[in-house]
Amino acid sequence: MAMYDDGCRGKAWIGGAVTGLLVMLLLLTMGHQSFAAALFLGLVVFLLFGALLVWLFCDGRDPGLGVPRALSTPVAAPAPVTPAADLPTPAPVEAEQPKAEAPKAEAPAAVAPEAPAPKAAPVAASDATGEGRKPAGLPGPRNGQADDLKKIEGIGPKLEERLHRWGVFHFDQIAGWGPEEIAFADAAMPRFKGRCTRDKWVAQAKIIVDEGLEAFLERAKTNDY
Repeated sequence: MAMYDDGCRGKAWIGGAVTGLLVMLLLLTMGHQSFAAALFLGLVVFLLFGALLVWLFCDGRDPGLGVPRALSTPVAAPAPVTPAADLPTPAPVEAEQPKAEAPKAEAPAAVAPEAPAPKAAPVAASDATGEGRKPAGLPGPRNGQADDLKKIEGIGPKLEERLHRWGVFHFDQIAGWGPEEIAFADAAMPRFKGRCTRDKWVAQAKIIVDEGLEAFLERAKTNDY
């Protein structure tokens, strides 16, 4: 074993020396390196390549087969398996027949109670004008989401708040106002009397309802109401 390892290592280091010498000669002739630099790089190649050859071909090898010793270790034979014929056969289990269930009577479908009709918002004392008719309002915005009434020119945060007090939360409500509702809105806006007619709230709301908000905003650039 020792003689094999020594012979293998010797050949590996000789191979490394030959490779290092070739590298040194190439650097001197073609690489135009100095003799000291070429000698140093040749020694580095000799050490690295020789060590690589020793690791690949000499360490852990079986001398007779040239393969790693771990692969030449005999593997223990597997234990004999008892034939299936020698095992006792379990007795078959009879499957239970499912019992027929009596049909269940279906429960009567529950009838959902009808939702109460929305009540009109009460008229505040400060909103009573004696002119026209207060618009019909809702107790709250549909689906809990009110329209942004400030998109209509002439309606700011204060006037939007007043419209909410009337129960007006959506564009289609304003679009459905008639002359009496318009007269009420004109008279019920403090410091903004006549604002509904002057700014054409109803016409703007109808454009939003019929053509959509994007078309309205485009027309609003030129006050095309």
